[in-house]
Amino acid sequence: MGLQSLGFYSTIAWLPSIVHDQGVGEAAAGWQLFLFQIVGLVSSSTLPVLTRRWKDQRILAAAASAIGALGFALLAVAPQLAVVSSVLIGFGGGACLVLALAFQGQRAADASQAAALASMAQSVGYLVAALGPLLLGALHDLTGGWALPLTVLVALTLTQAVVGAGAGRDLLLKTTSCSSAPVRIGD
Repeated sequence: MGLQSLGFYSTIAWLPSIVHDQGVGEAAAGWQLFLFQIVGLVSSSTLPVLTRRWKDQRILAAAASAIGALGFALLAVAPQLAVVSSVLIGFGGGACLVLALAFQGQRAADASQAAALASMAQSVGYLVAALGPLLLGALHDLTGGWALPLTVLVALTLTQAVVGAGAGRDLLLKTTSCSSAPVRIGD
């Protein structure tokens, strides 16, 4: 949840500046952000069909994250292809949002556990996400360019692929009667 949101909020905060710094006009840079959001909306609207069909969503989580990482990498090495980057980042980010939210309910053994898991994931997740735009801005100021901040986003999004693949397993968290510590069990 945190890594997905970090990528989203960093993109919202900095995509127009990244594109504008490559010589694109302000209006066109703003349209890149619009494209990112529209593709993310379409992706997040269509992914629930796939999540209902497959209880094991490791491949979906890893692939969606990898697509987002590819978009950030392309933006770093070929900023003139910002349209393609915006589509890739939007597609991956929209899918990852749906998966992050779905995992909170699908991995819980009951409603109480789902509420606790969602509370923890969203509280910690949005705290992590709040650091993203700040970190990228500081790295941009430090280096005077976008290559390092985008490389960090690529690395974090690839980390998200690994974490998402783990979270996408068809497992439930269950608390035992002797302890309140979660125990993973298979279906």
